[in-house]
Amino acid sequence: MAEIDAYNEALRSGQYEKPSGLLGKYDNVRRFWEDEQLGLYLRPHLERMVDRVRQRGEKIRVLDLGCGGGDGFELITCINSSEIPISKHKAKIIDPEILGIYKGVDVNAELLGQARSIYANRENMVFVQSDINSFDYGSEEPYDLYLANYGTLSHNGDDQTVELLSSLAKHGKDGAVIIIDWLGRYSYEWQTLWTQEPENNQWMDYVISYIHKNSAEKHQELSSFALRIMGREEVLSIYERVKANVGDSLHLRELADRSSLVGRHMDTLQYNPHSRPLRGVVNSLFEPSVNTDLDDALIHYVPKEGFDDVNAYYQDLSDCWNYLVTCTKALLEESTLPPPPAKAPEALDKSVNAMKTVVKAASGMEIGSPRACLVEPQLAYCLRELEMGIQKGQGCGHGFVAIFEITK
Repeated sequence: MAEIDAYNEALRSGQYEKPSGLLGKYDNVRRFWEDEQLGLYLRPHLERMVDRVRQRGEKIRVLDLGCGGGDGFELITCINSSEIPISKHKAKIIDPEILGIYKGVDVNAELLGQARSIYANRENMVFVQSDINSFDYGSEEPYDLYLANYGTLSHNGDDQTVELLSSLAKHGKDGAVIIIDWLGRYSYEWQTLWTQEPENNQWMDYVISYIHKNSAEKHQELSSFALRIMGREEVLSIYERVKANVGDSLHLRELADRSSLVGRHMDTLQYNPHSRPLRGVVNSLFEPSVNTDLDDALIHYVPKEGFDDVNAYYQDLSDCWNYLVTCTKALLEESTLPPPPAKAPEALDKSVNAMKTVVKAASGMEIGSPRACLVEPQLAYCLRELEMGIQKGQGCGHGFVAIFEITK
């Protein structure tokens, strides 16, 4: 029957697969925490770059290194302007008219095939199979934005990264921006790997077990590979080596931690038996029509002796995190708020006030599930903003973000 054929065609397209924000590569934390957080870190630098491109009457050229399935395109085209009023529906910094070309480079043919199938209808998107360290940058016109996200450069040794960044600094346009994120050395996810001697612990044996159900059981069956984990001192050392090659044409503008308590391996317990499955809990907070037990969102941080600065950061973040969660619970139950922690940063005050406003508004709603669809997602966003307000750029997150600017 024609109807069956039509439905089978739709099924084979892959677009009938049920998405889930609770599991998988593109879970809620990936979309609403990690990608948006990268965008918020990048936003002021991207706005300045876009203004310069517009003043030159040009269009933006983007080179995505280690592009995989083209995730960098969605990352940069979903970043909202910092000054657009909420009444305006077009709020993106990079709109279709200003994007000249997005070129993705990756060594993995299957991932490039996925990217080409997703973006086949876009003429200004090109995907090239190549190792990013042997790609011929000299044969390319200069770009305005270079992406190396989702831990791409954690596949590199330091010498390779110095050479790559030196090539980009020489190649890029004046005012071009480079954004990188490595795996953070001091992520709580792999606390057992922390060391006072970075030269003896430069790499970790990484397993993509989080993508599977029953990941602890799958761990022994899955392939592993080495990834470079980076702290602040190591990134600064690489930066100084690059500057020795290119002079003052490359400037480090920002170092920031991302996903300090909600990284992929918080839930697998593979590298830290003390971690709690907070990523799954925050995925639930973001998920519409799902009520979450807020007690599951509390964390008891277990310090590691000899890491005073790192322990202090995680303890402050945990105290503020737990206070925000318990305040939200008290607001929902209309009970007395708990006393605030001894250190109450501005980010915590703003988040608590936001939750007061949201819970009050939700209490007057009679449509749908205001707790699941309004209060809990806002709590997840406030936890994200809390992390951004407290982080110190030490390498204390699943991702360690570095943003550079090229000047000529």
